[in-house]
This record gives sequence, structure tokens and C-alpha cells, in this order.
Amino acid sequence: MDNITKYLNRIAYKFPKGYPDMNNDQDKAMLFEMVEDIISEKALAWNDIAGESRKLVRITTIANKIQDKTPFTLQDGEREVVLSFNDPSYEDLFTNQKVDALRDIGGRSINNFKFFVDSEGNEYSFKQIKKTKELGGTGGSKAQTSERQERGLIDAINSVEGIKTLVGKNGFEIPNVIKAEKQPDPPRAEAYADLRLIRDKGLDPYLLSAKGIATPSIAGGGLTGITQINDRLANFVADFYQDSYEYYKEIFDANDEITYDTNLYKTSYMRDVNRPVPVDLIDDMLRGNKAMGGPVDGYYIGPMEVTYEVEGNKIITNGDLIPLETFADKYDKIFMHIKKRSGDYFFTDALQTVNGVTMPLIFTNKPGGKMAKSRLGTNPKSRGQIII
Repeated sequence: MDNITKYLNRIAYKFPKGYPDMNNDQDKAMLFEMVEDIISEKALAWNDIAGESRKLVRITTIANKIQDKTPFTLQDGEREVVLSFNDPSYEDLFTNQKVDALRDIGGRSINNFKFFVDSEGNEYSFKQIKKTKELGGTGGSKAQTSERQERGLIDAINSVEGIKTLVGKNGFEIPNVIKAEKQPDPPRAEAYADLRLIRDKGLDPYLLSAKGIATPSIAGGGLTGITQINDRLANFVADFYQDSYEYYKEIFDANDEITYDTNLYKTSYMRDVNRPVPVDLIDDMLRGNKAMGGPVDGYYIGPMEVTYEVEGNKIITNGDLIPLETFADKYDKIFMHIKKRSGDYFFTDALQTVNGVTMPLIFTNKPGGKMAKSRLGTNPKSRGQIII
């Protein structure tokens, strides 16, 4: 059996028919997204952040990570380091996307130019930094990233016999744990939580969402997941899509050169749009619900390589354990954004219905097509400057 057939057999259960129906637009979109997730990352390159106008936001992302002291993942994949600018003048150039000035400094070997330095004086170039998801990558192979962390945490917990207590590096404890197992995926989606801790004394399982240190993603699930949490969130998303459609429609109408047959890929007309999520919806959005593989009780934030120590019946990990309420308090503002999926896309006036909620499709895969090329996401920071 070839590797492709093995992979399709492994994921078949996620599709309603027991296999991906390539005549079904939603099945195709889901399959393409899953395939993207198994493509390994490559090193960051200048063209990844400045090759097209739509990528310039990644230059600001680099500046924000440096200002926030958020670690970068190195290309070797095993280390994360906090970086600074090698020259204080570079901060303004990155923050304000001064591409020409950066290109002049870096010259013809800009990918190897040492723009960055760590606390020990080691210098770094773009080429030494991994192209992670926030910098335009796919997030890497799941076996290399999130599943490696999940499996490491499960193995750590199950390494101790009997009833045990899981302890985070920050001191937070989850007692009465019998064993850990992977949270099953709901139909047509990935579970909101990653692990379920089976507990003693009749306690409900404790559901954990595991995240990496470098800018952990917030409230996954996409359009399908978020619209099924509750009616208030579904209506908020529908209003956001309607207002976004009207914003893009004004751009469409104002530029005569754009038609419904215009491939907008690699153009700068349609920038990503953002909207702050109301504070009273953030907790619900982070928690999720049972139908989407939640509700999440807490988060594990730590390195992808899980290490631990055992003291009696206590398992002390190298990552923090954060109950949902505390995690939510960290984010007084979360932005919802609509971005384009990679590849060709076309503007459309068509509608889509997701979980009983009708809203504009906005972008599609071909003129008159029905497959969505817009993607809903959430992040503590906006993607670019457009807030609607």
C-alpha cells in the first residue's frame, strides 16, 4: 500500500461518507487543508515577508515578536530563542515595513544578513529562522509539532502507575488523574481540546488544549467550529462576514479592472480584515462545547519537546498549566479575522450556510464556484491594519 493510500485510509473516518468525496466542495476544502498540515516547514526567506504586498504584515509580525519577547523557532526545529535587533535602527524599519531600506542594508545576500541577535550575542539571519505559521508557513507536519507535544504529554502522564497529580512549571496542579488519552475528533473537524485526563472519584475528564510557547493559537475551530458554540457567537460571525463582504464589495466596485473573473491571487486589493471579539464572548469562544470536542478546561503551554520529573505521585512538566478562566483573563482583546486561503481566489456575491447560519461566501476557488477561499481565524493581535 502506497503512502498516499495509507494517509487517506487514516483520515477517512473524518468525512461523512467514510472517504473524501472529490465531487463535494466541502470535502475537497477539508482534504486540502489537512494536506497543507502535513507539509514540513522550510526556512524563512526575504520573499516570504516582502515578495508581495499581502505578505508585508509579516515584517511587522517579526517586530512585534521582538518587542513582546516572544521566542522564534529556529530552523533546526529543536530550539526557540528570544531575539533582538542587531542594530537599534532596524526596529523602525521592521515596524513600519520600510522594505527598500531593509533591502539596501541586506543587499544581494539578504537571507544571510544578520539582522537579529540573542541574549548571548549569537547573530541570526532569516535563513536560520523557521517559517512558522505566523510567518507564512503551514505550521509544519503535525508529527513534528503539535502531535509530538501531545504524545509527549500523554506518555509523561501515563508513565506513573495509579492515581497521580499533574503539575505545571508554574505550580498549577490537576489532581486525581488516572490516565491521559487523546481527545477524539468530532465529525468533519479537529477536536477543540487535545487531551482528556481521566480522573478518579467520579470527576469529569479534564480537557486540555496543548499549545507551543511561540504565540499560541487562540480558539481554533474555524468557521464551522465557532458558529456552533452558541447563537450569540454565530450571529457575531455572520455580522462580521456581512460587513466584510460590504467592505470588499466597495473595493470591487471602485476598481473597474476587477471583475468576477479576475484572479485576485498575488494582488493587493483585498487585504485581510479584523474585528475585536466582544469581551463577554471571549470565554465562550475559548471554552468551546462538547459537539466540537470540548469544552476546554485548561491549557498546557510549553515546548514541543515535553520533559518531566517524577516526585512521588506528582508529574512535574516543563510547560505551564493554565485553567481556562486564567487563560481568558490574559486576553482582554482577541481579534477575529478573515483571510484568504492560499492559491487562486475570486470575489463572489454568493452566500453560504454553515450550521444553519447564512452569510456571504466572499471569495471562491473559481468564477461562479462554491468552494470557500476565505478562512476565519482568531488571534490576540490583528492581521494587518484593517479593522471593520
